[in-house]
Amino acid sequence: MMSHPVLQRIKRYRTPVLSVVATVLLVTSAVYSFDVPWQDMMTYLAVCVAGVLVIACAAGLLVTVIKLLRR
Repeated sequence: MMSHPVLQRIKRYRTPVLSVVATVLLVTSAVYSFDVPWQDMMTYLAVCVAGVLVIACAAGLLVTVIKLLRR
């Protein structure tokens, strides 16, 4: 039985969307439950995003080097 294309698209993005929603809820609960300043949480978010970008760039560079070496 074939799934409807819309259902396939929803299934494809379900895990990333749920992870983002869970992270937002975790940050919001930290701010409101433990009185963590929003500025501290935004700094933490910026550091996390920068870390992910560094890892992604390093992975891209590694893949490029490996592909060049295979030639």
